[in-house]
Amino acid sequence: MNIDFATALFILYILIFLDILIAISITVRYLKNKAYDSRIQKMCTFLNKKIISEEENQAIKFLNKNRNVFMRVYVDLCQSNSLDQKQRRKIIEYVKKIKIDRHYHSVIRSRGKYDRIRTAICLGYLPSDKNRKVLEKALVEEEKFPVKLYMLNALTLINNPDSLETIVNSIKGAPEWYRKKANIIISEFGEKFHSYIPKIIDSELSEVQHLIIHFASKYIAEDLKKYLIDKSRSEDKDIVYAALRSLSELYVETLNTKQLLQNEDPKTRNIAIEAVSKIPAMKTISSLIPALTDKESQKFAVFSISVILRNNPKYLDSVIDLFNNEKNKKIKAGLAEILSEKIEYLIMKFHSDEKKNIKCLIKEILLQDKTNGLIGFLNKNRDVELENEFLEILKDVMATNEGIKNELRTYLNSRLIKKLKADPFVLDEKPEDLPQDKHKIHLLYVLLFAAILIFPLIFVLRHFNFLGGKSLVELVKIYIIDFNYYLVYYSAAVNLTYLLLMLFSFIGVRIQVRQWIVKKMSFLFKKNILPSISIIAPAYNEEAGIIESINSLLTLRYPDYDLIVINDGSTDNTLNKVINHFNLEKVDMIFDENLPTQPVRGVYKNKSFPNLVVVDKANGGKADSLNVGINISKNEYVCGIDSDSLLESDALLKVTAPLLDSENETVASGGNIYPINGCTVNKGMLVDLNIPKTHLARFQAIEYLRAFMVGRIGWAFLKSLLIISGAFGLFNRRRLIEVGGYLTRKGKYHKDTVGEDMELVVRLGRQMREKKLKHNIYFSFNAHCWTEVPDDFKILYRQRDRWQRGLIDILTYHKKILFNPSYGRMGFIGMPYFFLFEFLGPLLETQGYVMVILAAILGILNPTIALLLFLSSIMLGTLVSLSSLMISMRQFPYYKFKEMLILIFYAIIENFGFRQLVSFWRVMGYFNSMKKPKGWGKMVRKGFAVDSTT
Repeated sequence: MNIDFATALFILYILIFLDILIAISITVRYLKNKAYDSRIQKMCTFLNKKIISEEENQAIKFLNKNRNVFMRVYVDLCQSNSLDQKQRRKIIEYVKKIKIDRHYHSVIRSRGKYDRIRTAICLGYLPSDKNRKVLEKALVEEEKFPVKLYMLNALTLINNPDSLETIVNSIKGAPEWYRKKANIIISEFGEKFHSYIPKIIDSELSEVQHLIIHFASKYIAEDLKKYLIDKSRSEDKDIVYAALRSLSELYVETLNTKQLLQNEDPKTRNIAIEAVSKIPAMKTISSLIPALTDKESQKFAVFSISVILRNNPKYLDSVIDLFNNEKNKKIKAGLAEILSEKIEYLIMKFHSDEKKNIKCLIKEILLQDKTNGLIGFLNKNRDVELENEFLEILKDVMATNEGIKNELRTYLNSRLIKKLKADPFVLDEKPEDLPQDKHKIHLLYVLLFAAILIFPLIFVLRHFNFLGGKSLVELVKIYIIDFNYYLVYYSAAVNLTYLLLMLFSFIGVRIQVRQWIVKKMSFLFKKNILPSISIIAPAYNEEAGIIESINSLLTLRYPDYDLIVINDGSTDNTLNKVINHFNLEKVDMIFDENLPTQPVRGVYKNKSFPNLVVVDKANGGKADSLNVGINISKNEYVCGIDSDSLLESDALLKVTAPLLDSENETVASGGNIYPINGCTVNKGMLVDLNIPKTHLARFQAIEYLRAFMVGRIGWAFLKSLLIISGAFGLFNRRRLIEVGGYLTRKGKYHKDTVGEDMELVVRLGRQMREKKLKHNIYFSFNAHCWTEVPDDFKILYRQRDRWQRGLIDILTYHKKILFNPSYGRMGFIGMPYFFLFEFLGPLLETQGYVMVILAAILGILNPTIALLLFLSSIMLGTLVSLSSLMISMRQFPYYKFKEMLILIFYAIIENFGFRQLVSFWRVMGYFNSMKKPKGWGKMVRKGFAVDSTT
């Protein structure tokens, strides 16, 4: 279908109008956000200072005019305890007079999910008997459990015991995730709920029993203790385990019995063994010794005895005596593992009469592969006589264990290695040659030839009737003109797809804004409302910005998280810089190796930073490092980020908050990425936000806005999101282990990829669909991560080459999903888009650019084609970029007004050259995919701009 020049010109005018309209909308949105911030501040001042002193009629008029802002600010001030009782009483009087609560009585029955949630929250802070009854009725009628949770919490805020019957009934037959969170909230009734328990204590419903058991772990009472002991003998194993865990919280002495510590049920036994670590006595240690011979309980016994010794060193000599007198090899090995944490104490006793026994103990410790403490001591030791004694022990161990021999050769200093008559062991940091996937390469050649021949074939079929009557030159000209039209159609298809995604993004962002507004800190910070998280930050040669990044990650606002930094065999000073700055010490740490990885060289910690763990390992790539972090983590979710990135303080809250809005399991959730280039950092905190200073980084800022604000939000709304940025992604740890973690050669699939972030999301989604499990993969547009983008063309090319190679590898590896309806939207919408537009698109687009140049050279680029190309490629592209900028400002602007205007300018000029260059780089990535496999490519970091004024 050919379009005439007049029609094309008309479309141009429309697009110019739309671009101008969006640019104006961006400006208006910016000013509107500023005005709304001003209204919020004005309301805060009024409620905090003036409401009591203000004349009643004047105050009522002001509040009535600003109802929505008033309730939002009032709720926030109540949560932060910024209002005294006199102010709150006065506000509630005004609420009655302007009849806001009556308005909420009707809204609580609204069809809108978030209207009901918002209303429930507001009624919770307007305590009255009428509001309580309205909430109770709404809780009974509500069908969606995420909404029920907010209604239940609102009733808890009112704190009237008359609500307890309705609240308890709400957990009957409810899903487990709701019951667990409801139990936490109900426990806040305290004495009032304890008084209510006699009414339900005889219930046979497991939901009610679990509720009482949970409450009993928080509230000390003799009748509850008796209830727990009774339930620990139940026939229902789940009830038994729950009761035992509750007893371990407040009544641990009841678990210190032979019947439980040597129970035939391993889970019962292990709960008791772990619990008695709270009873510091030699008698407790003795009762745990038999468990060291039990394969299923040995790890728990080691843990408990180690905790007792750590808190009560006075029992050390007794444990050493136990080791010396013990004949059982398994028990001796277990005791050696326990005493390995006390190597300094053992060395101190080396000069005593027990020298022979201590030698045997240290040898056994070494054979348990607990070498860190002794290596650290010997490297610092200056006592030659003592050194020689220990080297004799090391020689005996090295002669029988090659693995320990290599570890000693790696970490002992060169002088000691020489005295051992050995050579330093140098780990091979160079990755092995990656095998070529011949099947994949053959497929890429087939697709390449198809991409090149498809248009000649169409040309032949279209013009078959007159092919013989035209000269070769004429046919070439006709072919070039046709191809220019093909490029028009392709560019229009790509950008119209983006515009369609943009519409879904507008809806998605609107929903996310409403979701976040109803999330209140006092609710989110209740224990176990949000999942525990381990942040995993792989670092390879990140010396420039590693300290600022770690400082940032240690100051996040989140109720339960730790940080695991993985030094992936850096060749610069990354590891030493971190060790010295945080004064870390090498420690022995027990963890399950659920995922095979490159060897871990050492684990470093400091008690002053309890939630920081630094791991040193042999180089294996980012995916391998993330797998190490997954092994070490004990939390429900892991969050993989780049170590050169900074998370905003509430980023974890925002990326996990959507988990509360769905009953389905969330397997992954991603956040937004902003370039940190141009920003200033102080002690890990962003203190001055600016757009990047270089043209190249500004172009990337627009790219990131388009990819995240339009692409990721739109795909997440369609439930077809296939990629979460490796710079900031949250994953369910249990599901990660089930699918084999990140793809590496050492893993279950024996395969590497440089696109580990997208590949993992695809594999997780694939597994969940194959198991027919309902699940969510979220993207949070307001959870921000700031990362350094390349300022150099050469480095940027390497990055885009790697991205394209990763995409190609993923699509060929998971080709089964393509156009496969059994995989739902993922197989029929998401994967086909990436295949047609991201995989093959650059090949088609680059051919089109060549044809445009040829048409211009031959003088056959007529005005209509030129205008259509301008429309489909430049104008539509500009419309998409400007729309993404507008979406990013949906909640609040980050940049100054002048910088926002600069970004609008770059959103326009980015289409003139930069996007075409990136397409060419992606074609190069395609050709590189057919060559010998290679890794990430070197990424040079400049580091953050640090504020030196403080």
